[in-house]
Amino acid sequence: MAGHPVLHGIIDPNVVARTLVQGLLASLLLLADGYVLILASRRLGVYLLLAIVASTGLVAIAVVMVSYRAQLRSMRRSVAAGAYPTKEFRRLIPLLTAAVLLVVPGFVTDALGVLLLMRPVGWLLGAALERIRRPYFRELYEYLRLQD
Repeated sequence: MAGHPVLHGIIDPNVVARTLVQGLLASLLLLADGYVLILASRRLGVYLLLAIVASTGLVAIAVVMVSYRAQLRSMRRSVAAGAYPTKEFRRLIPLLTAAVLLVVPGFVTDALGVLLLMRPVGWLLGAALERIRRPYFRELYEYLRLQD
């Protein structure tokens, strides 16, 4: 298939490979979570397990929403003052990731979500991803400045 240089220019093989590996890791996480749920249902019963999973998801989303709104208010204040909101971006990244993990039913994803809500772990992830995606966040900052 060396005769398709246009297609090679449109679809970057590295991006495709990285996306497939990330999808594989996510599916392995969900499989592990499903296995833990099956084991827990044998011990606790299906209905109690469903109640626990649903209630932890609801409580977690309530906590995340309160924190999310506080971060957005802080970000708006920083942007209004003309400062780049590095701290807020670094806190929003793990917060949104934790929200996704906490919505997915399961103990493993809930544990990872709660771990990301803890300041040191969340800060490390947020700092790393903010550094990697800094050009994107700069564009977002410029857009937020134009909104004011």
